[in-house]
Amino acid sequence: MLSPVKLALLGVVLAAALAACGGGGGKGSTSPSGPNDAAQVKQVWTSFFSSKTPVSKKPALLQNGTKFSSTISALASNPLAQNLKAKVSKVTLHGSNRATVVYTVYLGSTPALENQSGTAVKENGSWKVGDASLCKLLGLEGSTPAACKNVSG
Repeated sequence: MLSPVKLALLGVVLAAALAACGGGGGKGSTSPSGPNDAAQVKQVWTSFFSSKTPVSKKPALLQNGTKFSSTISALASNPLAQNLKAKVSKVTLHGSNRATVVYTVYLGSTPALENQSGTAVKENGSWKVGDASLCKLLGLEGSTPAACKNVSG
């Protein structure tokens, strides 16, 4: 169970995360799965949670991201989103199209959610944050958008 302070911080982090989703991807790896894939997964996760990434680019880094566009836009106005970032500590590849990611979300220099586990999927040659990971985070807050209805993790 999350403390009220962590729950409030989680709400801020999630709002900021959605406000900060997006950024650039990388070029596809030349091997089915390898070091380039792990680096690309790390880049996507870091960009997704970066407050420096334009909101308009955020759905491109999320699996089925267009389903989450309205949620991302709605939360983009949270002023705390300006201090959000994530650090990926581990990427474990599972074949050529799926990965597990261990990451910590920071609000400024303060870890808000430490050592979280998420997924990344490769769609059309590009790695993306797994939509199940986002829905899991939103679920911790107590509510999930309709876009999460048929998402499986």
